[in-house]
Amino acid sequence: MSGIDTSGIKRVLVIKFRHIGDVLLSAPVFRALKTAIPGVRTTALVLAGTEDMLSLNPNVDEVITFKRGQGIAEDLRLVGRLRAGCFDLAINMTEGDRGVILAFLSGAPYRVGIDPESRGFVGKRMLLTHPVKQVYDGRHRAVIDLDMLGPLGVTESAPIVELYTSQEDDSYIESLLKEHGVGSYTPLAVVHPTSRWLFKCWRDEAVAEVVDYLEGRGIRVALTSGPDARELEKIKNIRAFADSKPIDLSGMLSLKSLASLCKRASLFFGVDTAPMHIAAAVGTPVIALFGPSDYRLWGPLSDKAKVIAKTVEFPCIPCMKDGCGGSKKSRCLDAITVEEAIEAIDESIVRLPHA
Repeated sequence: MSGIDTSGIKRVLVIKFRHIGDVLLSAPVFRALKTAIPGVRTTALVLAGTEDMLSLNPNVDEVITFKRGQGIAEDLRLVGRLRAGCFDLAINMTEGDRGVILAFLSGAPYRVGIDPESRGFVGKRMLLTHPVKQVYDGRHRAVIDLDMLGPLGVTESAPIVELYTSQEDDSYIESLLKEHGVGSYTPLAVVHPTSRWLFKCWRDEAVAEVVDYLEGRGIRVALTSGPDARELEKIKNIRAFADSKPIDLSGMLSLKSLASLCKRASLFFGVDTAPMHIAAAVGTPVIALFGPSDYRLWGPLSDKAKVIAKTVEFPCIPCMKDGCGGSKKSRCLDAITVEEAIEAIDESIVRLPHA
């Protein structure tokens, strides 16, 4: 199969129907496109609720959202909008059927996507002009995503994940922190101990000890979480275990506001979640606790990041399972000690600009 002549590529559609962190990790694809094809116009098509990961990014000219279950009429409007975009190339970044179909319906003459290899509906592979086989070989997810640009002759292997906020977002966070007595030069740590998947969460009492340690070192702690009731309950438990009084911002922040908060912070401490990727993307030092998920594939992509994982004691890592025996609790994650977390914090504190 021949490659794609980029000289005729003026408009590119990139489809990424995945969660928040996955969409953020696709940012290097847009940077690589802009570098490889000067003057190209890029459009991202993502699930509603994930668009903040790419909005304001100078490498992304347009962001279109798709809402699941929106109805036939809205689906047809979306197809009409895509066709009106006159795309020369459509790249579907995921394995699902919907993205492949929309890439085809966009009318783009070149269509790159993951080779279904007999998966999905009959004839799915025929909708792609350039199927790409994805190889999971210990590389990071952001690097694997860049494989999709292979047909264009792009061989980028050092992705840079970037996330942009507005002055309004930054000002809101400064004002919010000021309400809690945190000035511009007050050391701040964001602690995000929750995930929609409970098997990725550390012990509540252990998180509380870390919070107390940080506060004891003169670093104010902002606790964050998603708005899900189970996440809010975990934050409530952590606050009950803690002797100190951290700032509770759980369930309160938009994704952009969270990014601004992380950008203001001197340290992010948390588990394998989208906020971990957000913190790394805005340049904040990250300490991330990993259990059954693959830290090589999903770890924070930053030279300021440290991952704690009990790979020696638990050779089953990464099992990618929903807790041990389906219990929603991961023994490999629970085995991480408070002392290990504090040691990583101490190493980071030496480098913190405000501490």
